[in-house]
Amino acid sequence: MVRTLPRMTSCGEPIDPSPDAFGFLRDSRDAVGDFAELRQRMDEDGYLFLPGFLNRNDVARVRAEICQTLAGEGLLDPGTPVEQAIARPGVRIAFRPDIANASTSLKEIIYGPAMMALYDGLFEEPSAHYDYTWMRVVAPGLGTQPHCDIVYMGRGTSRLYTAWVPFGDIPIEVGGLIVLEGSHRLRHLKETYGRLDVDSHCENAEGISAMERAGFLASGAVAGDPAGLRARLGGRWLTADFQVGDLLTFEMFLVHGSLDNGSDQIRLSTDSRYQRASDPFDERWVGEHPIGHGEEAKRALIC
Repeated sequence: MVRTLPRMTSCGEPIDPSPDAFGFLRDSRDAVGDFAELRQRMDEDGYLFLPGFLNRNDVARVRAEICQTLAGEGLLDPGTPVEQAIARPGVRIAFRPDIANASTSLKEIIYGPAMMALYDGLFEEPSAHYDYTWMRVVAPGLGTQPHCDIVYMGRGTSRLYTAWVPFGDIPIEVGGLIVLEGSHRLRHLKETYGRLDVDSHCENAEGISAMERAGFLASGAVAGDPAGLRARLGGRWLTADFQVGDLLTFEMFLVHGSLDNGSDQIRLSTDSRYQRASDPFDERWVGEHPIGHGEEAKRALIC
């Protein structure tokens, strides 16, 4: 059956639904266990979409725990079932790493045997993960601007993978992840934007970040206009109607963002990162208390 697309926006901009501008992620669940094929598809697409890779019941249980936490904080509409994560009107929330850090059951999913075996196979040697977990608790509203992860975590190795895990069904209306088709192969983007660090500022230009001096956004985004960016870079925006148990993993130079959350639900998802255990780590994201993008992470450059 053909999917009837709702009106889609990202960062407040309409997403063109025509076939030359929009499409769906390639489903690679048929290749699970064949690491040579998975590595080839990662090279071709810059991502692997693996529906049902994680145990759905385990993910659903963690979702229920998170929803109870949000309800206890008064963030959910009290007149609706807690498990639906319906936002209380007027709630503004997007980022809650503290929830992930406090949840042993969540970490057992995203850093458990199935996930680590996947990355061991992709890297062809033992893998390791960052200690910091990014937890997205996204209220109705605008999505994430298009960016590549390398500018946020490129001080160690660039041979990193992100895992994006939805903790709940995330159809298009709820604002799931979008990736820009073929963007991981854009050499000019790698050689300009891809060499920057969001925590670097220009010592010779007060108040100016290295990102801004190079023509990008201080936030680390490539641009704030997803539709215009697609027109400039080419490719299509790709997404899916994500479900509990799905996994989307991708490399550091793939441009991605998210659709706006046009529903009344809070969107729950995590981002986690994996690399070869033998490679150098970005010091911002490891240790008992990672420094993240705090003051300790800042670097001055002549730019």
